[in-house]
Amino acid sequence: MIRTKFSLYVVVAALMGGLTSCGFFKTDKLVDPNNISVASFVSNPTRDQVNLLAVGVQAVPRTGYLDLIRITAAVGREGIYSASTDNRYFTELLGTSAATFGGATDPNGIFNTYYTSFSSTRRVSEFFNLACQSATALSAAEKAGAKGFARTIQGWAMLELLNMQYKNGIRSGYTDLNTPGDMLKPLKFTDYAGGLDLVIATLNDGSTSLDAAGSTFAFASAFTSGWTGFTTPAAMKQVNRAFAARAYMYKQDWANMNTALSQSFLSLTGSLSVGPQLNFANAQNDTPNSLFQNPDGNGAPYVLFDDIVTSAEPGDKRIATKTRKRTTARSSGAISSNYEIQIYSSNAAPISIIRNEELILMSAEAKAQTGDLPGSVAAINVIRTSAGLAAYSGATTKDVLITEILKQREYSLLFEGHRWFDARRYNLLTTLPYSTPPYKIFDGMVRPNAETQWELANPL
Repeated sequence: MIRTKFSLYVVVAALMGGLTSCGFFKTDKLVDPNNISVASFVSNPTRDQVNLLAVGVQAVPRTGYLDLIRITAAVGREGIYSASTDNRYFTELLGTSAATFGGATDPNGIFNTYYTSFSSTRRVSEFFNLACQSATALSAAEKAGAKGFARTIQGWAMLELLNMQYKNGIRSGYTDLNTPGDMLKPLKFTDYAGGLDLVIATLNDGSTSLDAAGSTFAFASAFTSGWTGFTTPAAMKQVNRAFAARAYMYKQDWANMNTALSQSFLSLTGSLSVGPQLNFANAQNDTPNSLFQNPDGNGAPYVLFDDIVTSAEPGDKRIATKTRKRTTARSSGAISSNYEIQIYSSNAAPISIIRNEELILMSAEAKAQTGDLPGSVAAINVIRTSAGLAAYSGATTKDVLITEILKQREYSLLFEGHRWFDARRYNLLTTLPYSTPPYKIFDGMVRPNAETQWELANPL
């Protein structure tokens, strides 16, 4: 077991060679020597090596996802990582130093972990796919399954990165992977609309591959417990379609969103918690869930903007299960918080990637947008009933229902990286708290300066 874990981290480190801050943004045209060993590893791997690579694909995005939640919580005015030793989490992210950085955050600063992590996830998934396609030990169906899994993870990571970068877009692809020394060299950036099209095309490619993947994955034993229930090609396609529905939502393509949801694991009568998760562990060479916290911490607690709690409907059980009142208020600069997050039970608790509760709310939104108002209300009431609230009794016009859906998303998906994006796609950023000077609400994160410098040194 120790040897396996050690091997995994050696492999992941090799696959990420050139992808971290000291290599991913290299500003010269020299061949990264780390990629020599990577190239040999991805050439005709054994089944055991394929398993190691599959575990690595699942491990890489975790630190980036934690960073994404910390950032989106602050920018979306949900909560603050109130670190005693670093006030940038409640100054820079709240826009009070935007004038110093040209109206944005520091492009050389600390808020780029998500960028490196999700960019690395995209590349590691591609290495995994390349390796499997060259593996003589795998059948054609198994190779299709590997590609389908890789594209599914890539599509998810690309969408997260795109929503963080917004108008900056994401890399449109890579140059010829068969050119020596040119493995996964990035191409130009898309805009936001082009990025969504690329995400959808990637997921659709994965869906097609999963259709040809047979009944089992060659790497089925490599899945962590967070993927329980989704370890076959058929079940993975449901996850793929759930991600696609999310992408169609941002594209405002409601008809295709409805279609994708019908092919996902959406269930109005099923458990709201069903869905894939990222696993964490407080162990050597592993990643703990740093969003867990003990009550009333003073070092670096995750506290809430008070309006999250005070604006909730009376009796909403999500407030009781996801938040708690602090014994003493916590000050983050000029902002005082009387409440904090209590979502996770330990630093080994998993974090949802996408789950049925979100799919039901997405279905409510798509139905409202396409004129199925009774169907939208029915989906809304699944969520309201689960939260201990009375059935919806307001107006049933599209706009009023969308307002209700956004409110239910706020509490069902609290501290999961959605409120900022939801406010942005409905042009509601200025309605969020602390949106006027000295504060500023960003519409996207700044492109890391290292990426800009790479562009200058390696013109495309």
